[in-house]
Amino acid sequence: MPSSWSDVRSIDPVELEARFSIDDSMLFIESILSEEPTEESQARLERVRQLMEELPEMEADFFELYFFRHLTQTSIAQIFKCSQPTVHYRLQRATKRIKFNLSLPEVDSEEIYDAMAGFLDDPQDVRIMVLMYETTCQSDVAKQLDMTQGKVRHRFKRSIKRMAENPKMSK
Repeated sequence: MPSSWSDVRSIDPVELEARFSIDDSMLFIESILSEEPTEESQARLERVRQLMEELPEMEADFFELYFFRHLTQTSIAQIFKCSQPTVHYRLQRATKRIKFNLSLPEVDSEEIYDAMAGFLDDPQDVRIMVLMYETTCQSDVAKQLDMTQGKVRHRFKRSIKRMAENPKMSK
């Protein structure tokens, strides 16, 4: 505990910020980078790199700078002229997207398209489902399909609900 107010003011804000970083971190990346890499850890790291290409551009940049180049959130915020909470939020989103994608089975877009086309009647809904699988980002899907994010979100949720209610899809 600091003995006076002057001791408190001398704490480095970057050091303090590092203590309150991402709660749900990608600890396996840090362990991969800090130890002698095994074939398994190298393969996993390569998979993370591939998944980064599917992230929205700014999230991928933040992720790269934070996890691979070890910049602080404050430094990233200064580079991108945004707030540290914005960096924190985007890092959380990127981390969740990558973790989600790592948990998915390895299938290609064509397999998903075939499965969805056999289930969904509207080709636009099929396209939305495939693009959401590829990008996990409704704003990217909306841009690619020239529609609003609200419409993408509505059609995506409607398709998910139909899938959940269909006994063939729940197997």
